[in-house]
Parts: sequence; structure tokens; C-alpha cells
Amino acid sequence: MAKAKDSGGDYARIEGLLAEAGLTMPPMPEMAEARLKEREDDCFSTRAFKESPADLLHYVRKAFGGVSPDYVLVALGRDGRTADALHFFLVQGPLQLFLQIGWGGAGAARERATAQVNGCFALAHQLVEAVPHALRKGRLAPTGRLTVVGSDLGESFWEVAQADERADRPSGPLRGKNRGARGPHEVLDEAIRWCRE
Repeated sequence: MAKAKDSGGDYARIEGLLAEAGLTMPPMPEMAEARLKEREDDCFSTRAFKESPADLLHYVRKAFGGVSPDYVLVALGRDGRTADALHFFLVQGPLQLFLQIGWGGAGAARERATAQVNGCFALAHQLVEAVPHALRKGRLAPTGRLTVVGSDLGESFWEVAQADERADRPSGPLRGKNRGARGPHEVLDEAIRWCRE
């Protein structure tokens, strides 16, 4: 990966890039405004990374094992290396959210993709707001995790693990609950409903 660029105004830059593309801002933790840096062209993160965001399962496995610090990553994959997808990763406390949404094409196809991304970002905001309710109700332990993976380029799933399950890091394909042929909208909606029960 390329060396980090100057961080001056990077938060404003991602806001501008998303707005220019017709995209809404995803949920951002408080630390993002001060720590978000453009690590590569159109790829912003609050921490350095070695793997391309296109390698979604790399990031999921690291978070699954509890080895990732809190961070946020937003990447607009317009260079072909990231499968023309928009990536949004948010690891914050017990919430581990990974979205990988196809965002290629032109005209009507791009409009549909933009609408899907914006819909997922709206649900991501709702999920971030629902997690404290799940914590207060004891459905989710502060030292546990709620992992939500929404991808229309690969598998989508969500699962809950308590504190003693955090170290259970899968070595092969990820195994978990609540799997099936669903897309990002469906898994986000299911996780939100679970948090609010």
C-alpha cells in the first residue's frame, strides 16, 4: 500500500468525495474527524493497513479474533483493484461492521448502486444507534462482539459472540450463525432487529 498522504482536511475530503458521488456519509466515530487520513487515492482510514480493502475476509478475520483496535475505513474502489466497490469498515467497541457494495457501471446501473450504498449507510446509522440498547438489555456483552458482514460481492452474515468466544478465530472460511443467501440490506436489518428486541 502507498504511504499515507498529508492528513490536513482528509475528513472534509471524504465528505466532499461522497457528496460529489451522490453518497451520504456513513456513521463515523468521534475520533474520525481528527484521525482519518487518506492512505491511498480515495481510501481513507483512521489507521494504517497493509491489505487492500477488497480482501474483506482479511479484515473480518482480524476483527473476529479481537486483534483489531477500533477504526473506520472508507474506500471508493474506482481503480479496478477493489472490484469497483465501496468499502466501509467500522470496528467500534463490540460492533464490527464490514460493508462491501458493488459500485460500478454508469447511468441507471450507477444510480441503483448509489441508492443501495445510501440505503446501507442509513441502516448502518440505525445499527450504531441500536447497539447501546443491546448492551443495556444484556443481549450483547461489552467484551463480546456483534459482527455484521454485508457484501453483494461475497457472503453476507451476522453473528453475536460473547467475551469467551472472542478468541475463537477461524482459520478457514468463516463459520457463523445467521447465514444464507442474503445481501447487505437484509443482514443489516436483521442485526438491527436483534439489537432492538
